[in-house]
Amino acid sequence: MTPAKRQRTALGGRSLIDALEPIEAKRLLGSFLDARPDLVPEVAALADANLGEVSVEGVAEEVAWAIGELQVEDVLDGSGSQSDGSYVDPTEAAYAVVDDALVPFVQDLERRMQLGREDEAAGVCQGILLGLYQVTVQCRDRGNEFLDGYAPDAIEEAAGFVLESWKKTGGRADPRRGRSWPGMRKFVSEDLHGWRSSLLRVLGPAPKAHSRP
Repeated sequence: MTPAKRQRTALGGRSLIDALEPIEAKRLLGSFLDARPDLVPEVAALADANLGEVSVEGVAEEVAWAIGELQVEDVLDGSGSQSDGSYVDPTEAAYAVVDDALVPFVQDLERRMQLGREDEAAGVCQGILLGLYQVTVQCRDRGNEFLDGYAPDAIEEAAGFVLESWKKTGGRADPRRGRSWPGMRKFVSEDLHGWRSSLLRVLGPAPKAHSRP
């Protein structure tokens, strides 16, 4: 095979790989590593580098943008009489729209907790909370028909849900939260002072340290 043909073949193969859906790519990678276990450490190192450090401000900006893109029409489309005969109140639909917008961020938070990447998980949590808080400040200053008209409390309640998710792993209180708890309390108290009372109630007391046998 000539060098030019090898290059065309490689480019065609890369296009095929790029066309895979995420779940297909994950399945293919798993099969490949099953066949080549010697490459697991190298791929794991690449995965570690890809996760990398978390920018609280960067996450906050993405969250604020995602929520800021929501429109009244998003609520109206999901409210009213449904095909199954049920009725969805516009306020309920607004809460659902906010929750849906946060799904990828909460999933990122939970996967980092599951991987034991405590500092990153705390950073993602703080970024989500900060982004939500910034949205409420902007809405208060400029007005927002979506939030003011249908779900004035949706953002703060969503923040409580995110903080609750950070506290738990697999449905149980995780003692690993204890290491980051003081920093999270300080962040909530100083950077989210308008939500301080409600979020500190969600945060609760510091987890007790477990003594080693």
